[in-house]
Formats: sequence, C-alpha cells, structure tokens
Amino acid sequence: MPPASTSCRPRSKRRSSPASIIGRIASGYGRSKASGSRPTPDPLRVFSNETSLPEITMSGFVRTTTALCVLATLTFVGCDRAAVPPAGPENGPASEETTWTGPLQAVVRTDRGAFTMELQTDEAPLSCANFVNLVQRGFFDGQSFYRHSKVIRQVGNPYASDERRWNPGYHLLPEFSPDLRYDRGGMVGLLRVADDVRAPVRPNEFFVTTKPQSERFTFVYPIFAVVIDGQDVVNAIQPDERIITIDLIGDPSTVIEPHAEQVRIWNQSLDAAPAIPG
Repeated sequence: MPPASTSCRPRSKRRSSPASIIGRIASGYGRSKASGSRPTPDPLRVFSNETSLPEITMSGFVRTTTALCVLATLTFVGCDRAAVPPAGPENGPASEETTWTGPLQAVVRTDRGAFTMELQTDEAPLSCANFVNLVQRGFFDGQSFYRHSKVIRQVGNPYASDERRWNPGYHLLPEFSPDLRYDRGGMVGLLRVADDVRAPVRPNEFFVTTKPQSERFTFVYPIFAVVIDGQDVVNAIQPDERIITIDLIGDPSTVIEPHAEQVRIWNQSLDAAPAIPG
C-alpha cells in the first residue's frame, strides 16, 4: 500500500511577504565576507569533501532563513525517500546468489541441521571448482556421513563403506597453503588416494574436523573450505546421517569459468563413472 500523502513543508513563523524576505536575504548576502572553508561534518554529509563553502557573516534573520531552507531541503529528501516502497516479494527482490558479493559459501543442509562453509578459492582454486561442480550436479544430495570419529565427519562415498570406494574417473592434485592449517575445528579437507603426501586426492569425498588436528593433518590433507557457521551441527552429526542438499551463496561462475576446460573433462569422467547406488 503506498504511503499516505503527508506534507513535509515546514511552517514559517514569519508573516513577511516573499518579496520582502528575498530582498532582505539578498541584502544580507551582499554585505557578507568569505573567511575560508570549513571541513564537512560527519556523519551528516550534506556536501562532498571536495566542496568547500565560504563562511558568511549574516544577520540573525538571514541565518534563521537559511536554516529554514536547509531544514526544508533535508525534510524534502527524507519524505522523498520515505515514499519509495520497501523491497518485498511484490517488487521482485534479487536472489541471494546474485546479490552476495563476499566469498563464495556453501550451506550444507543435513538431517541434523545446516552448517555453512566458506570456500577458500584463492588458496585452493581447483579444489573449490571441483566441489562447486559436484554441488551443481547434485552429487552430494542424499550422501551419508559414513565415517564418524571423535575428530572428523566424512562424506562423499556413495557406497558408504571403507571396503568399497566409488571411482569418479579422475583425481586432483593436492593444493596446500601455509595460511590453511588444522588449528581448530571446522576445517574442510580432501582425502588422498594413498599414504604418500604427494599422492593425488579423491575429488568426491571431504571431511570436516570437530577439533584441532594440526600436527596430524596439516600439509597432509589439503584444505579447501572452512566452517563459518553451524560448527555445533557438525559436532552433533551422527553416523549415517545424510546431506539433504547443498546451496551455494555467491556467483559460482567466478570459480568455474577459469577452469572451464578442466570442468568439462571432469564431467565427461563423471558421466562415464559407475551409477551411484540408491
């Protein structure tokens, strides 16, 4: 509903005619002298920092009239802004994916609740592109946290077994960064295909830590994301609880497009991989 029409023009307490007021203002300004510039006050920034106004010595009447003019201007602006209808469903608000300008995030919705990961796209660009591609394919939907211990929650093997591994048809080279360490819970890492730290990693499985594991895991299992919200949900996940879905917040094309050719090859392998059970 549009706002009711409200007059925002301040009432003048003087009854002088417009002609006499204009004449007296002009007379006052004619006698004024500029004495330099003053810095613009904060936080009300009526003028820009690059604009300086001369300080004018005026009579009491002119000062009062000028103040009323400024007040009228500010009040008019305030009323004009108030007349703008608020954002709402009827105005078609933009989606969070298109309006978010921060780091790319992933909201992992599970049987236990949701937790949010921030992808480390600068430190692990290829690993993040792989993860985003799998999310867009819906790969993790319905997958269970089949490995559960005091320190990790692991997901991404459709067979949900340590004895049988699903093969996506490709591997990733590990991406390590001195800025990413297992010095707290909520670090999201990838698994190697062998014990050698130089071995490639499995692109389809990831784990989330529940507590610090720096000495054991740092520079052994590459990190590609960090939990920024919902760590209590991660800690509470029970064996075989599942991922319902993963929602991306931000523009995934910024991660996918730089590796478009590699993503195409991955998708060819995924399309030819064994059918996902269940």
